[in-house]
Amino acid sequence: MSGPDLYDREARAATNHALFREVNERVKEVNEGFSLVMPMGEWICECANDTCAERITLSTNEYEAVRRDQARFFVAPTSEHVWPEVEQVIERNQRFWIVANIGYRPTAEAPLDPLRVSRENRGEARPTQGR
Repeated sequence: MSGPDLYDREARAATNHALFREVNERVKEVNEGFSLVMPMGEWICECANDTCAERITLSTNEYEAVRRDQARFFVAPTSEHVWPEVEQVIERNQRFWIVANIGYRPTAEAPLDPLRVSRENRGEARPTQGR
């Protein structure tokens, strides 16, 4: 796959990843409410397939570790959840795999990372003024 077809698939994957990130930010809020009694929570697979509803069990710390890099996502641990032409598996374990986008660079029109936007809205990460 090359040219416009590859770019379209990359763009679709990026859009789908952003959608699942937004869903998981809401899931995170619920999971944090139960974290003292249930340290592991259920999350939605962040694969590029927009019809996927697979659940993945991980802790909030594991979720945050994956999310530190905007190009990384956690997916169910099977090859059906990986689009090898637009992402590569960089870590595997029994509960989930971590994939990283390859090639695609979001543009100004691409959705913003909801993790960053959500934190900024809560006042957790404010941009520094130019000094």
